[in-house]
Amino acid sequence: MRAGALHLTTIRSSALAVLFLTFAATGAAQSDSAFVPTGVAATETITAKPSLFKPTIGLGAGMFAFYGDVGGDHVAASPLVSRLGYELRASTPITKWLEADLYALHGRLGVNERGLTRNLNFDSRITVGGFQLRYNFLQLLNPQRQVEPYINVGFESVEFLTKTDLYDAAGREYFYWTDGSIHELPEDDPNAATSAVIQRDYVYETDVRELNADGFGKYPERTWAIPVGVGARMDLGNNFDLRIGTTMHFTLTDLVDGVSEKSVGERAGKVGNDRFLYTSFSVGYTIPMKRKVRKPVSTPLNNDQLDLIVLNDDEDGDGVKDFADLCPRTPAGAQVDAKGCPLDGDKDGVPDGLDDEPDSALGASVNTRGVTITDDEHLHAWLDWKDSANVNIIRDRVESVGGARRAAPPAAKRVYVVKVGTHTEGISEELIQKILSIPDVRTIEQGDTTFYVVGSYDAIPEALRRELELKGMGIESTVMAEEDGNLVDIRKETAADRARMAGMGAGNDSRDVTVRVQLGAFRNKLSRNIFKDIDDLVVIKGDDGLTRYYTGSFIDVNEAARHRVNMLTKGFEGAFLVAFQQGQRVSMKQAGAQLTGPEDLRTLPSSSINKEKVRYRVQVGSFAGNVPLEMMDKILGLGDVEPLADAQGVRYFYGSFADRKSADDARQAIVLKGFGDAFVVGTVNGRIISAEVADSLRK
Repeated sequence: MRAGALHLTTIRSSALAVLFLTFAATGAAQSDSAFVPTGVAATETITAKPSLFKPTIGLGAGMFAFYGDVGGDHVAASPLVSRLGYELRASTPITKWLEADLYALHGRLGVNERGLTRNLNFDSRITVGGFQLRYNFLQLLNPQRQVEPYINVGFESVEFLTKTDLYDAAGREYFYWTDGSIHELPEDDPNAATSAVIQRDYVYETDVRELNADGFGKYPERTWAIPVGVGARMDLGNNFDLRIGTTMHFTLTDLVDGVSEKSVGERAGKVGNDRFLYTSFSVGYTIPMKRKVRKPVSTPLNNDQLDLIVLNDDEDGDGVKDFADLCPRTPAGAQVDAKGCPLDGDKDGVPDGLDDEPDSALGASVNTRGVTITDDEHLHAWLDWKDSANVNIIRDRVESVGGARRAAPPAAKRVYVVKVGTHTEGISEELIQKILSIPDVRTIEQGDTTFYVVGSYDAIPEALRRELELKGMGIESTVMAEEDGNLVDIRKETAADRARMAGMGAGNDSRDVTVRVQLGAFRNKLSRNIFKDIDDLVVIKGDDGLTRYYTGSFIDVNEAARHRVNMLTKGFEGAFLVAFQQGQRVSMKQAGAQLTGPEDLRTLPSSSINKEKVRYRVQVGSFAGNVPLEMMDKILGLGDVEPLADAQGVRYFYGSFADRKSADDARQAIVLKGFGDAFVVGTVNGRIISAEVADSLRK
């Protein structure tokens, strides 16, 4: 979210700036007009001459090179061997020797540092928007030159989103050994002898700011910078030019790579802010501009004849000559007074000749025909615009009945939901019980934050009613918009709606008992693959560190019990029923269940994955394309090998083991047969998970 918002702002600002330069140049080119002596000019001819304003639009590509703490200021590396970037430029001359540029850059910065003391890497998506001036040394060069050097300086806004590669595709952490290899375990681990050698996948999956390895917290991922560069421009003819240059961007932050002199231990960097070099070429097209100059041409009429025409002309045809008409361009058919102004008896702004209601009340709002607009019509028009739907007024309430008068629906449908909670680290047990007591609660994950929302409404008033109902139950809630699975804060939009809905009261339609099936509570968050067949999963992480998984929402206990049996057949052994009412956990007896013995909530299991369904396999290899014939023969020679296709290619798995030790022994044997990259994974109901998660489930 945060990166998307600034990125769009930068691009929009640059686009507006391009349009401004183009129209400003056009306006300036057309503003000159010749002075016409009295009684001479009746017609004109137009000639053109070159204009100083020559807007140029340019597109280019180049390479970003990073100079900062990670990578040691790009030591021993060429600035041209780095990450790719793109630029969009709009420029215009200010003088013959000075040019102004508005530009936007987008690309990636990245460094991989390997050493004996530390191993760091990062990849950052970078977006830049700025303004700069170019000086072309006109005073020192031949005016007829084809190639001209230049220097440039300016200021700019920089946004960055930095990530690092800490884990491979199977979720195993990289541990760098002193022999230069990468293993799945630390070199000093007691089980280091059995550690498998792994390879980096160069997928930068971990957000550096969220990792908070040095305790910097939520620092801004944007900054200002000063670009200073040199280059050369060559005229290609036909209004095209080629520019080649390099610019160093001096930022005002030291956290582009997430490392500074305040970092901890071996991560500590040097003093000074980060900077990056952009070396590029671009092709530009200059929009030809010519200034129009009007030249007067004499007419066969003399001054007396021209004056006679002016004195007797009546352009609007209202019977009052233009010379004495105080209200020119009166609408056709309007009745006017002696000064040519329309008569308006009721003072509503509509001339009497066009007024269908000539006696409107003083100060009343009227339409273009002079008819008073009622309060219901005002509300209808406002809600029609606000909700993007046809709205009917029915007694004392407003109902949205869809877009009967609309064209095809927009590509991105907006609905309104009510947010009842959010968390990033964990929430209290009290809030958990309140949230789970709402029958239609669901979760939306957006970045690092999980939102708990209820409802899905086409119009704001419907969502506001639900918000008032929830607040009547003591649950803090806020109306938000949902577009393509993303939430949008609309508090400013709904201020007027809240004022209008404030007197409508709140209902109490969520007071029934809600019975859910709890699948388990786990110390570590599980892979979504385990719950792939459950489309109503609600995931809540409490402040006790446990992540709980729920499914179903029932009023009838018997229906909830049948759903629990269905979950048991899917391998969630120990799944149990929980009931909530009015924001609190209640016993199953209070929910209407007939108990055969005493109910003790403390005896309920916390983990409900059937251990017998947790298995281990050995991943022999992964291939994005066709497997070489020799390698396929080796894989088939292992026996008991099963292929599994996914979006990345085909993976081959060997065996199925009930315990981790058997899988590790099988992996060692497979490594000796030439499959050095083989490693152990876990499975639940045939779905692949990491071996570590499988270990925790079996415990």
